Amino acid sequence: MAKGSLSVFFAMILVSIMCVLFTMGECVRLYEIQNFAKQDTDMAVESTFSEYNPYLWTNYKILAIDLGYGSMNEGPGIMEQKTYDYCKFNTNIDNGYNFFGLSIDSCNTKDYSLLTDEKGAGVISLGIKASKQEMASQIIDGIQDHIDSVNNIEKIPVEEKAKAAKESLNNAREALEEEKRKARESKADDTVATDYPEPGEVEDNPLDAFDLLKESFSRGVLATVINTDKLSDSSVENMGALPSHRKLLEGTRDIENGYSLVDKALFIDYLMTNYSYFGSDINHDGLKYEVEYLLSGKGTDPQCLASVVEQILIVRECANYKTILNNPSMVAQAGAIAETLAGFTMNPAIVEAVKYGVIGAWAYAEAVLDVRLLLSGGKVAPIKTLDQWTSDIWHLSKVTNVNFKAKDCGSGTGYKEYLMAFLALRANEKLAMRALDIMENALNSTEDYKETKVDNMLWAADMELTYSAEEKFLSLFAGGNAKRGEIGKYYFVTNKSISY
Repeated sequence: MAKGSLSVFFAMILVSIMCVLFTMGECVRLYEIQNFAKQDTDMAVESTFSEYNPYLWTNYKILAIDLGYGSMNEGPGIMEQKTYDYCKFNTNIDNGYNFFGLSIDSCNTKDYSLLTDEKGAGVISLGIKASKQEMASQIIDGIQDHIDSVNNIEKIPVEEKAKAAKESLNNAREALEEEKRKARESKADDTVATDYPEPGEVEDNPLDAFDLLKESFSRGVLATVINTDKLSDSSVENMGALPSHRKLLEGTRDIENGYSLVDKALFIDYLMTNYSYFGSDINHDGLKYEVEYLLSGKGTDPQCLASVVEQILIVRECANYKTILNNPSMVAQAGAIAETLAGFTMNPAIVEAVKYGVIGAWAYAEAVLDVRLLLSGGKVAPIKTLDQWTSDIWHLSKVTNVNFKAKDCGSGTGYKEYLMAFLALRANEKLAMRALDIMENALNSTEDYKETKVDNMLWAADMELTYSAEEKFLSLFAGGNAKRGEIGKYYFVTNKSISY
């Protein structure tokens, strides 16, 4: 057997070399442990965020985690435990994945954002992202054109003019009857009742037709413009329980607000693409006229639609009033009727007031026809020409027939474009909160998500995970008799900010 010897000096050098090698090895290991901690954090957090609510994504293109996971639990506790479990699985050496002895110690959510925070800022942000990010500028300009074609129409108190004309005419007739009465009772021979002119009449008084239409509207707006048998009767059971009405849970993360005109156009495109409205082919649980709810906030589908119809009617009657004033022949017809009805007063001011009242009644009647056309899928020019006009001032009572509608202009503004224009007038925050109403109502209409609340749904978070690892190479110098716990440990803190 060969024998060898080792000098004390060489032994001391060898120990120094081993110390350097083990230290370098521990440094490399420490560097890699930090990388593994970051990698494990990314995988665990992203795995947790992959568990978004599928119903919201499928129906509304909104990504969010239900923090209750189908239960009544509030806050991020369950999500933190899931993240911890994912990370523990990834770092478990028994699974054959951890070669560096790294173990997860804790998982905490430092800050998080709920869909309802800052008046629905999450819905606005996610809605903009869900819309076509590469939307061409000409498409955005097209949306703006539709908005301008509706919102730039001068608002004129058309109905007030018609009501005032009818009132002036009635007052004049009452004054005439009073004068006749006095003449009949007077003993003087110079004046008799037959000396006073009789009020004129037309076969189909436009002001009377206006009264009939308004009376019909007071009984039921929709019954005047559409066959109500085909309408949805969906409703919200408890308006006070909706997100826009109740006290909400709040997240802890700061959210930056501020939206450009392009953002507004994208948000409108998102709403019109993913929410149902009258005449659309989208069918969600809960309310069927969702865009109409965004605009009105009413509790039933018929109420929501009726509110939008009234808004369209106001725009159309103003536009039609302008059309009449731009056509001398139409003004002349109104003037002839006014002269017939109010000429007995021999008061030019009253005749003039009646003329503009007749114009108002005519514009209103045409607007009713326009709304019927729009609800049937047709389009109306923002400001009509004489060729596009439908109603006849001498026969306005025909407008009371619900099947009578305006001529289709072929091009112009349809019902969808009116909805877009009205959405542009609403604040993003108001639309976002009502969108949350719709989403929660739809979720709660299903068996799987009847307990889900949108103010317990997370869309962004700042996560903090802590890890520990024992020394390996340097611990060899502790000696063979070292007990567990005497060996040194490393501690790591990793942070992950994530949002949909």
